[in-house]
Order: sequence, then C-alpha cells, then structure tokens
Amino acid sequence: MAQAWYDTISKELIMIEDEIHSVIRSNNEELNAMCHYTIDSGGKRIRPAMCVLAYLACGGKDVSKAVSLGSAYEIVHTASLIHDDINDKSEIRRGRRTLHKEFCVSKAIVAGDYMMAKGFQALGATSNDIVDVIVEAASRMSEGEFIQKDFEHITKVTEDDYYEIINGKTSKLIEACAKSGAFLADAEDRYVDAIGDYAHGIGMAFQMIDDTLDVIGDINNTGKRVGLDLIEGKPTLPTILAMSDPTYGPRIAEVFMKTEPSEEEVYEALTLIRKTDAIELCRQKAEAIIDEAIERIMTIPESIYRDSFVSLAKYIISRDR
Repeated sequence: MAQAWYDTISKELIMIEDEIHSVIRSNNEELNAMCHYTIDSGGKRIRPAMCVLAYLACGGKDVSKAVSLGSAYEIVHTASLIHDDINDKSEIRRGRRTLHKEFCVSKAIVAGDYMMAKGFQALGATSNDIVDVIVEAASRMSEGEFIQKDFEHITKVTEDDYYEIINGKTSKLIEACAKSGAFLADAEDRYVDAIGDYAHGIGMAFQMIDDTLDVIGDINNTGKRVGLDLIEGKPTLPTILAMSDPTYGPRIAEVFMKTEPSEEEVYEALTLIRKTDAIELCRQKAEAIIDEAIERIMTIPESIYRDSFVSLAKYIISRDR
C-alpha cells in the first residue's frame, strides 16, 4: 500500500496538535472554549507539516523546535481565518458553524486577536532570519486581502491580478513555514531557496485547486457550500477564465457583478462555468506549477522527507476537500 504524504511525520503531527492546544490555552473559560472550537474543527495542517518536513529534510535533529515553530504558524493561520469569516460573513467552515455564528462577532474578533497574539509570541522567540520571513509573510497576507477586496464583483480582474492575490493571501505563509523549517536546521542557502520555491508553488496550486472546488466540490468533502466565492464576488481563477468564454462568459459576468445574486442566479452561473473549459484550464495551470515545484524540491538531498514533499505535491492536485 502506498504511503500517504504525512506518514513520515505522523508522530510529529500528533505533537503539533498537543503543542497548539497548549499554546492557545486561556484561563478564561469561554475564550478557551472558542479557541478550541476553532482548532478542533479540523484543517489539513499543511503549514506546520511543511515546517517539520523542511527541518527534517535539511538534517534537523531536535524536531521539537520545528513542531513549536510550525504550530505557531498554524495558530496564526487559524486566527486569520476567524477574521476572514467575519469579513466575509461566512456561516460554515470545515462543516461547522463559523466561530462568530456559534458565539458572537465581538467575542470572535477578540478570540482571533488572542490567537494571533499567541501565535506571534511563539514565532517571535526565534532567529532574526525567521522573524524577517514571518513579518514579510504577514505583510503580504494583509496586502493580498486588500487587493482581493478591491476586485470583488469587478469583471475587469485579470489572471495576473488573481496570482497577485493568492500569492499574498495563501502562498507566502506556506512558503514562510517551509523556509523557516530550513532556516531552523541551518540549511545551506541553496536548499532554503529550493524549499521556499517548492512551497511557494504548493501554495499557489493549493489555492487554485481550492477555487475549483468552490465550483465542482461537494460540501460533504469540502465542509463549505459550493458557490460561496461567487456569492461574495471573490475573483477566483475559474470565474476569471469562464468570464472570457464567448458563449457563457457574458452571463457569468452579469451574475459575478451582482452584490446579492439570488440562489437561482448562483446555480445558473455555476452551471455555466462548468460548461466552459475553465475548470480544466485551472487544473492544467496548477499541474504545471506543481511540476515546477517538484523539480525544485528534487535539488535538495535525497531522503524520505523529500519523498514526502513529492507526495504532498501530488496530493494537492488530486484532493477533493
């Protein structure tokens, strides 16, 4: 039976869960419950896994250091999702009610702030090189969100605009996780760069596939309703490509421009997007990025952890959740 990409770090992933719960623990009972509600809703843990794999692939010996660092990144990422859900007025994430719907908006904001603070506190206790990577990633995340907001419901958004958005909001943090793990292991610059390039590609492809699932996914797998990005007017690659279709593009664009499309209009637009070649084109573009990422990771020393990186890349393309 073929190994899953995470099999080589299965023990470390358990350590990560324990570390996350330890770091976010609060003396306030309700705040503690809110933080654990969010963390326990699941997640792929790709960001901390990247950190641990990079550390071990570069010869790191004390894996607890990478576990602590990767856990901190996951806490920051999860905190950002709390704020995203509030901004987007989302009701479901990972098959559960979002935090602000389960509790209330004001307290969810505070819980997100608390988790962000705890995450950055843990990240700050590292080297200057790693702190620089963290600050850059955090800055780009904010910029990516702003750019996305500027293009919501705007049909003139381009493919390059889309790549700029996901580079900031998704890819940079994943890249930071991997590079930090390599830095922590005192890896050579060429290996840090190779791992960073690989992780950047993984982040880009991850978001591109995620956006296709908003069109063709199953809520039982993805944990969120199909068409949510279209309702919110988020400029995803499938929508951008589909709007250029000569037959169906104009109607898709009409629905995309609406700030409050009806359920019928959203269903119609999703059906039309599926009739175009947008989903297949998106997958092809993501596969090309993954191929480049694998090519880069093959330049680091051979190990079972490098093999896991390759398996992770293949999983990103094939995932349905």
